[in-house]
Amino acid sequence: MTNWDIFSYIVAAACHDIEHPGLNNVFLVAKKDKLANRYNDISVLENHHAATAFDILSQEEFNILSHLSTAEYK
Repeated sequence: MTNWDIFSYIVAAACHDIEHPGLNNVFLVAKKDKLANRYNDISVLENHHAATAFDILSQEEFNILSHLSTAEYK
């Protein structure tokens, strides 16, 4: 396992299920929850977790990815 592998696993673990409301996608879609509406009923929670993580990482004080080159970031 490379250092990049380990780093990516740590970031993934830290972001996994961020802001999880304790409900599943089917429930959110059925209740027409605002998250379901925002993500067009498609992978609602997965999209929300990813979007929230990127919002946090976009803040200068939390951007642990800022030192990466464009190629490394991708």
